[in-house]
Amino acid sequence: MQSDPLEDVGRGAEDPPGGDLGTPNRTARRIAVVVAVLALLGGLAWGGAKLFGGGAERGDDAFEITHIAPPLAAPPLAALASDGKPFTLADAKGQVLFLNFWATWCPPCREEMPSMLQLGRELSERYPGKFRMVAVSVDEGWDAVRQFFLGRLPSGVQVVLDPNQQVTKDYYCAARRGRCDEFKFPETYIVDGTGKLVAYVVGPRDWNDPAAQRFLEKLLR
Repeated sequence: MQSDPLEDVGRGAEDPPGGDLGTPNRTARRIAVVVAVLALLGGLAWGGAKLFGGGAERGDDAFEITHIAPPLAAPPLAALASDGKPFTLADAKGQVLFLNFWATWCPPCREEMPSMLQLGRELSERYPGKFRMVAVSVDEGWDAVRQFFLGRLPSGVQVVLDPNQQVTKDYYCAARRGRCDEFKFPETYIVDGTGKLVAYVVGPRDWNDPAAQRFLEKLLR
């Protein structure tokens, strides 16, 4: 009578079919296999926790920051400040610039705004004169923006207007190396203190995530 092939999997040369499962040698080997499997599963669980945020520290890669290598010269920036004057890159010379492109009619933009503003306040206080957060609205006018902020523009962020989306297009195309598709919001671009575009983030984020702060502080130090 032929043995079932599945029953032979894992048998050593010294383990003939039909052997006594209760012998010391076989029991020891089975215990060793169980311990090895448990160790492997434990390692996989630990790695998954670190990747998906369940560990003590979430990796920067899990935050999905796209690094631009080599960095590019940041495109010109000419957006309207609330006082009607243009805001340009020269106004942020020597600073790490956090550019967030958004709109009041964009649900994901509204979702990430509170944590983003909190990050802006914290880094502005911790690194005075070295960091600037700029929220570039693509709304058609200031009425919708002021209404969104309940009539008072927030602290820790410079709110500017890009109604014709020219600045939006320039940054979108630069980061995508010439690819210019339909714009999606929100998107965030990071310019270092030398005026180089070094990274961008597509879509909304929880900016309270320590990975975001770690990345920006590496540029600020």
